[in-house]
This record gives sequence, C-alpha cells and structure tokens, in this order.
Amino acid sequence: MKIKKIWLLIIGLAVTLGVITGVIAAWLTDTDTTPSQTFTVGEVTYEWTAGTFVSGPVVPGQNVIDDPYHLTNTSNVASELRLQITITYPVGGTPTDATSLVTYTLDSNWVLDTGYYYYRDGTADAEGKHPIAAATSVNGITGLVLNGALVGNDFVGVVFTVTMTFQAKQNDYVAWSDLGLISFTTGL
Repeated sequence: MKIKKIWLLIIGLAVTLGVITGVIAAWLTDTDTTPSQTFTVGEVTYEWTAGTFVSGPVVPGQNVIDDPYHLTNTSNVASELRLQITITYPVGGTPTDATSLVTYTLDSNWVLDTGYYYYRDGTADAEGKHPIAAATSVNGITGLVLNGALVGNDFVGVVFTVTMTFQAKQNDYVAWSDLGLISFTTGL
C-alpha cells in the first residue's frame, strides 16, 4: 500500500507539474492577430508650364518675360517648394555668373533664405510650414530685365542663360530633392 501511495503521489505531482507548465507556456506564448493595414505612399509631382518671353535682341530695362512661368502641384499629398536661380553668359566659352547684371522678379510669395527661394503662401501651419495643396498653381519668375547701368555695348549679341532648379518635398518626414531643372536662353 505504501508503494501505491508513493506512485499516486508521484503521478499527482507529475500531473500538477504538467498542468502548471502548460499554463505558464500558454501564458508566455499568447498571441493576438491584428487586422491588416493598407498604406498609400504619397507622390510629389508638379507640372511645369513655360511662359513666353521676347525673342531676339532687347534693350536694357525691357522685361523679356511676357507671360510668367509657373508650376501646378499635381501631387496627391501636400508639399513644399523651393527654387534656386542662376544666370550666366559665356566668356571665352566658359559660363560666367551674370546674376548682378540681370534683375529678375519672382511672385511675391517667394522668400529668399540661405540661397533658395521658398514658396510661402498665406499663414504658416502649426509647425511653421507652408504646404502647397494639390491643384494649386504657383507663379515662378515673372520679370527679367538687363541692368543698363552695368552693361554697355560690350554685351551686344551676348546670350544669357537662366537656369531655375526647383526642389520639392512632401510636407513632412522627408528631405528636399530635385523636382526639375529649367534652363532657357535669351539674347538680352
């Protein structure tokens, strides 16, 4: 009888230990499945509409842009926009900076900051940003005039190249990247 009690005790302890181990294992390996989620990645795109400018020779003080150049936000997310302008003319076949010889005018919403013009329309949002909504059209360069006080007859027939580099980014979480490069020449 004594051996029977020992075996019952061992079997009882084994069953109890097995149950406790099963409960602890179940508790430690409990899982829950969440429903699947769908994320849509935003796309930043702009459509460039070239304005018109006077072709052929012009005189100092004459605005060579008849119709402004502009961009239309065709993105599916809010985005920010900035612009950098360089103006050159050839000297011995090498492009030379002509920014001081030409006066250009941008739409009043462009603000110069650290070498870039940032588009700042209206009031900033809570984070201090100026997002451009989809389907919004943004004027770029609206005027381009040769500074007659700095340029004499030495510039007859010189061709100036205006290059506008646009950069855009989603309103949040990403860095600036080139949207496009627009370059046109005119005989100022």
